[in-house]
Amino acid sequence: MKIRSRLLTKVAAFCAVAACRVLFATCRKRFIGKILEDGLKPSYDQADAERYILLVWHDALLLPTFAAPKTIRKQCCCLVSKHQDGSYLADAMSWLDYKTVRGSSKRGGAEAIRELISDTAGRHIIITPDGPRGPRRQMKVGAVFLASQMGRGLLPGAFVVKHGWRVRGSWTDLVIPMPFTTIYLIAGEPISVVADAPREQLERYVDVAQQGMDRLNEEAEQMFSRQSASKFDSRRKAA
Repeated sequence: MKIRSRLLTKVAAFCAVAACRVLFATCRKRFIGKILEDGLKPSYDQADAERYILLVWHDALLLPTFAAPKTIRKQCCCLVSKHQDGSYLADAMSWLDYKTVRGSSKRGGAEAIRELISDTAGRHIIITPDGPRGPRRQMKVGAVFLASQMGRGLLPGAFVVKHGWRVRGSWTDLVIPMPFTTIYLIAGEPISVVADAPREQLERYVDVAQQGMDRLNEEAEQMFSRQSASKFDSRRKAA
């Protein structure tokens, strides 16, 4: 059953944020990648930092949303769908000090792009490039087009948990960390996009970004496989 009342939507978002804050407070966070590591330094000059378009697969969105410290959240703007599910997310983001712009390829896309271009100076932009309808973990052209128009680099992101649950949805799932686990937030190398690139060139950048996201996420997931294998070998030698 969908909640159509704006008041009830806000109450539901507030309750979800409160619950997730308690859950994420129990987890350890590991930030990997120069851009994330620099952003966490007290002496880092945020005002002069270059701004990027951060790519987050839809199934991992919960992890950076709640694991990022407040200093980083206040430097970010999120593109959120105008779909009903996006209302919950937009309200939740506002409780967490993120700026939001509503729109997608289906609804309000051109309007959202104009707002992102004109009203996000000094902020990183967070986009789920496979949303809002999938297919799962398949890049669409929107993020690349935005990077070309704004003169920003695309920043691949991988967000994984050591132990977690996967909640199945209509076209993708959602990763939720288990209490007291470790969350890894990993930023790859920025991908530069030519300004005002024509459509055929944008498609080539979509392929480059897809490969960058696939590679980074595969490396992140293999990290846990290597750790598990190492622990297994240690136990076997001890026996």
